[in-house]
Amino acid sequence: MKKGIFSDLKIINRIIFILSILGVLVAIYVLQSFVRQSSIVCVNTGCEMVRKSPLSYILGIPVPAFGLIGYTFLTLLAFMRTLSDNKNILWIMMGIAGGGVCFVTWFTYTEIFQIKAMCTWCGVSAVNMLIIFILILRSLKLDDKKSG
Repeated sequence: MKKGIFSDLKIINRIIFILSILGVLVAIYVLQSFVRQSSIVCVNTGCEMVRKSPLSYILGIPVPAFGLIGYTFLTLLAFMRTLSDNKNILWIMMGIAGGGVCFVTWFTYTEIFQIKAMCTWCGVSAVNMLIIFILILRSLKLDDKKSG
């Protein structure tokens, strides 16, 4: 049986959904350590240095809270996309993922050059958001082929 554009879009959307749930779980784990002021299980000492840095808070809000919000919306929108073929949902997802990539790029820069430490979980989240962004770009391209 030949795979078509429709099945590719569904597979990509499922991957986005799973990666978004992964992002939610990572954000919850890291956020709880910020809220409880407890250590994070990490492969290096960078996680603790980042967690304790005032630069890890924006207007008093821990950085992982922003990740949790973004990933939660991506999860919900990816689920909605399974129920509807509305291209607007995909464009909203693109906006969130694009904003997420900008945010993790800024925070990675902050970690490296200002805090001078790298949090493993933040790195995982950054790569995860970049993959989601690329998959959404791919979905938009496939959706254009389907429409055109």
